[in-house]
Amino acid sequence: MSAPELRVQQAIATVLRLVHEAAVLRARVLLPETDDSDPTIVTLEPHGPLLIERAEGTVEVPHGELPHGSEPDVAMPETPELGPYPPFEIDPSGGTVTGMIGALSGLADAMTRLSAAMGGGALVACDLRTTREGEPLGVAARAGEPAVALLGDDVYEIPR
Repeated sequence: MSAPELRVQQAIATVLRLVHEAAVLRARVLLPETDDSDPTIVTLEPHGPLLIERAEGTVEVPHGELPHGSEPDVAMPETPELGPYPPFEIDPSGGTVTGMIGALSGLADAMTRLSAAMGGGALVACDLRTTREGEPLGVAARAGEPAVALLGDDVYEIPR
């Protein structure tokens, strides 16, 4: 398997894991352009198709054809155990997030490790349920950078 194809397979395994284990609303991996590959975005929502977006177009894998509950075909790093997490309480005006103790930092750590496994500046992001309908809590992580929480238009570093 070529290095670019391996990274895409790792991205697929990552979004599947986040949707199935952490029960996120949406999981996304951005694989930046490298010398041997174009940028790629892999996205999955619960019960939705897997989307693989590349410069030449988008490939859609129907939900029923996804490998639910099986081990990935690619090596993945050890990570902290993932949720599912109860909805987080958020206050966008105050910039506060309240939730299960250790959930946000553990998720951020897992996402950072998954990003590092894909290398090349891969970004792992997800949207989490909150107690405010229609206002998800975004989380994004890239190896070598602080993980961040996104509340509305504001970005906050997640303490480690």
